[in-house]
This record gives sequence, structure tokens and C-alpha cells, in this order.
Amino acid sequence: METFRHTVEVRWSDCDANQHVRHSAYADFCTHARIEWLKLHGFGFEQFQQHAFGPVIFKEWTEYLKEVKMSERLTVEVRIAGLSQDSSRFAIRHDLYKADGKLAARHEVSGAWLDLKARKLMPPPADLHTIFSQLAHTEDFTEIPLKQPT
Repeated sequence: METFRHTVEVRWSDCDANQHVRHSAYADFCTHARIEWLKLHGFGFEQFQQHAFGPVIFKEWTEYLKEVKMSERLTVEVRIAGLSQDSSRFAIRHDLYKADGKLAARHEVSGAWLDLKARKLMPPPADLHTIFSQLAHTEDFTEIPLKQPT
């Protein structure tokens, strides 16, 4: 299984009044890394439009471990923390590493796929299911039940 890595540079606009990376910039870095991972495997914005669906995020959290400042480079490592059998529900973990290899932050999102016409959850197209099944899993990976408890 593949572990995807993408490097980002911290820009002026990513920083806050404390002169370090603002909280929401970490989510932006991770979203960008996920999109790059999908594009690399042939599933870009055009495919989302063609199939008329997109991701819906249920939960998102970030743990901050090391301070990161402007002009630093971070490597975002993307892995699957949870996945349903049909890939309709997912949890993706992002570990953000500083240039010295130290873990600076951990960010995780969990969600599902939304049919943009029916406005209901759906399984992804087969090619996206394949892309998800090939990404490395975290050590604590869990299978997500298809039917969520109410």
C-alpha cells in the first residue's frame, strides 16, 4: 500500500498574529494534499463534476505538537484511518512533519460522499474506491460500518 506525501511551504497568509501557522491553515494544507493525491491517481475536479458528487465532512480535528513559522516547509503524509467496505465513509489522517522530520501536527477528517443531485450519501465510483483501497492505513485503522448508529 502507498503512503502519499506532499510538501507545502508556509506562506504569509497562513500565519496569525503570533507569527506562527494559524489553526485553520493546517486544515487547508491537508485538503490540498488530499486533492493532490487524488489528482495524481487521475481523479481530479473534473471527475467530481462528471459524476456530480463530492465529499461531506462530518468531523475534523487537529492536534498541534510543534510550532511552525512562515517559510518553513511541511511534508503532509496522508493515510486512511478508517474506511467502509464500499469506501462510502472514510477517515483520513494527515501527519505534518517539519523539515527535521519531527511531527508538527496531526489532522484527521471523517466523512462520506454526497450525491449533489439527490443530496444523499452515496458510494463513490469504482475508480475512486480503488484509489482509496490502495492508500496505506494507519496503525489504528478501523473498518467503518456501512450503517451508522442513530
